[in-house]
Amino acid sequence: MVLKKVENQLERLFVRGLSRPFKNALQPIEIGSRILREIDLTRRLSSQGPLSANSVKVWLSPEDADRFDGFQKALVSELEESIRQHALSEGYNFVGPVTVEVFIDDDLKIGGVEVKTEYVGGESQPRVIASDGRTFAVAERALVVGRSPDVDIVVNDVNVSRRHAEIWRTSEGVAVRDLESTNGTFVNGHRITAVSLSPRDDVTVGPVHFRIELA
Repeated sequence: MVLKKVENQLERLFVRGLSRPFKNALQPIEIGSRILREIDLTRRLSSQGPLSANSVKVWLSPEDADRFDGFQKALVSELEESIRQHALSEGYNFVGPVTVEVFIDDDLKIGGVEVKTEYVGGESQPRVIASDGRTFAVAERALVVGRSPDVDIVVNDVNVSRRHAEIWRTSEGVAVRDLESTNGTFVNGHRITAVSLSPRDDVTVGPVHFRIELA
């Protein structure tokens, strides 16, 4: 199901970014599928559950790299998000931030792709990911969610209080607290006062859903 979602995202990117069809040319969907297969093949087990490689290097032919020129940054962003979504679905953890790098291999023919994955440790940078596509880094200062235009995460809806909730880092990860809002803050459908979050939790503020990415 997640792979299908990834394919749909990359397909939209292809239609939006590439207007010239090339027979036998590499498609973004193929790159994403190849990466996710490699992620599954190189997963490891740890005391905290399965681990996913977080550093991915991709090699393309010169012809394919030229076709992707101009929207390579968008392609990389979509591929990184695909890895995060896949890891969330499979219950994988990361040892550091997810990164995708794209290189050119003069020996590759058009349509060819090589993928290498690595485990690269790094400082965790939790993020809040909203259902409308926005992302916010969770730093030392708490992120305030609300309707007011001067909060960190603005949700412009009449059912949302001006200062509705806050999300902050703890020694164990990330937590959310309701700021005595009128209509409440919900985690997995339950109204909460304050609670620690895991990546699988669904946080609801008005019409917007949030999830947490810990690495």
